[in-house]
This record gives sequence, C-alpha cells and structure tokens, in this order.
Amino acid sequence: MVRMVGKAQMGGLPLQQQIANGLRARIEAGELQPGDEVPTLATVAEQWGCTTATAQTALSTLKQEGLITGGRGKPATVRVPPKRVRLSSGDHQRQKDLVRRPEVERAVTGAIEITTGTQIADTEFSARYETVSASSDLAAVFGLAEGAQLLRRTYTTADRATRHLLLWSVSHIPVALIEENPDLMDQSKEPWPGGHQHQLYTVGIEVDRFEKSLIAVQSSPLDRDLWGMDAGVALLKVRTMSVDTEERVVEVSEATYPADRAEVAWTERMARWQ
Repeated sequence: MVRMVGKAQMGGLPLQQQIANGLRARIEAGELQPGDEVPTLATVAEQWGCTTATAQTALSTLKQEGLITGGRGKPATVRVPPKRVRLSSGDHQRQKDLVRRPEVERAVTGAIEITTGTQIADTEFSARYETVSASSDLAAVFGLAEGAQLLRRTYTTADRATRHLLLWSVSHIPVALIEENPDLMDQSKEPWPGGHQHQLYTVGIEVDRFEKSLIAVQSSPLDRDLWGMDAGVALLKVRTMSVDTEERVVEVSEATYPADRAEVAWTERMARWQ
C-alpha cells in the first residue's frame, strides 16, 4: 500500500487539509463517481499515517462542501447531484397554454415534467384533500370572512429511485369558487390532467398572473432526511397567489424547495385567452 506524503512534505498544510485536498481531487477527476463509497476512516488513517479523528475532520470538510454524504452508520459516498427544480418565468404560461388542449395532451405534460424534467412515471405522487376553515391570514388574502370554507390540498412528489422528495406544497382555494364542479373536491381525480389552471378553467376562472414571495428557513434533521439534503442547506418557502382576470385571489399555494437545487422567478403576467 502506498503511504501518502505527510505534513512536512506538503509545505506545512495541516494533514486534514491534505487529506481533503487529495480526496477532492479524486472526485473532481472522476476517479470517484457519484454514488461511490469514499475510503473509510480506517483506510484513510492507514494511508495517511494519521488518527481516525484527523481522517474524520477531513471527511467532514468534504461533507460541508457538499461533495460527500452519509455518516451515522451509513457509509460515506460521493454525493449524487439532486434533480434541480426550475421555477422559471415561462412555466405558468406553458401550463396555461395546455389548459384548452385535448386531455391526452394535457395528461403527458404537467408541473412535475416542466419544473423537474422528471416523468410522472418516475415519481411517487400523492394528494390529500380536506375542507378547513379560513384563518384570519387567508381570509384577508381571499377577501372572505374568517372561518369561510377552504379546500386545502397537500401534494407530495418523491423520486421513485431515491425516495427523496422532489416537490411538496399545500394550497388553499375557496370552496365557493369551485363547488359547482364536484370533481374539483375529489382527491381521487389527481393528478389532474393540465393541473390547477385547468381545474379553475372548468368553473370559468382564467388566471391572469401569479404573485410570488419567498423566505428562507433553516432545515431540520427530518427535512434533510426527507429531501436528501446536507447540513447547512436552507429551505426556501415560496408562497404563490393566483390572481384571476377579475383581480380576485383564487388560490394560495405554499411550496417548499431545498435552496441548493431551486431557481425561483417572480410575478408573471400571462397572455389572456382570446
């Protein structure tokens, strides 16, 4: 076994930094591929003639940089880049353009495909519908009396291969706006071909624009496990208000995305139907 050069031969760099630099170079050169296990603490300690504590410090450095993942009973591996979520300025218009297309066309392209590039067949999707009373905050947004009935819909989409979350959101819509179409209250109809813009279209509502706001919050250990995130990565909370052509807020949605894989656009005014 080749013994690595030590601190004295490397210009005085701390040994843990030498180790981190060496492993980083192997990852960047492709010698260690995403998903590959990195050398164990015992192996690193033997190769570099150091303590396991020094080896642990080196691996912790790479973990903080987002190059490796694992630990706590799981072998450390080179991090597999997560699927990116792009919330670009044209996404809502692309979805609106599908609203009046045939169902067979609407069914093959939706929010999941547009924002992640992932096919619905490669995901595990669930929707939960429940009727709730409007809080003071939501009542004010919708211009309703506090306690008015809202349909709350919680959507969860996970990657079928990794089981990590891809998309998670909860939305509210006034029941009075959609009750004339009972299908819109039925979670078994999900995923709905054409998404929520087509749902609203069935009751005569045309969305004019989406107004977004964003905050960042610290992730919890549970968040990191569900999303496959590294420590130190924040969560982005995106609130979207759908405003129709009559200037009514018709839906409020709050979605969560890890900050290391999300791009978020802002208010988008869409072309109206002729």
